[in-house]
Amino acid sequence: MIPIWLLYNVESIDEIEFDLGLSNSIKNGYNLDERLNLFSALERAEQNPSYQFRDIMNKAPVSGGLKFGNSEIHNYLINFKTFMENEEFNLLSYSRPPKEF
Repeated sequence: MIPIWLLYNVESIDEIEFDLGLSNSIKNGYNLDERLNLFSALERAEQNPSYQFRDIMNKAPVSGGLKFGNSEIHNYLINFKTFMENEEFNLLSYSRPPKEF
């Protein structure tokens, strides 16, 4: 669900910036183990493009529906995985407790 949440706030997937700001937001919200679990889920997503990714959000407390098709969501998830692999952002190696909000 974590990466798919972002899709509710954009008109186009191209609006999502895989940058330092997003990296910091993820590190602030999730500890290393949680990020590694997310990455593992993204690896499974990459290997299963026919999975109905829209269904992941069926029980989520969000208003409205996703405006993107399954293949668009799959491509976005692969881009999110690539973002997480980028060593510049340390998403798979940096360990500190998430920030309390």
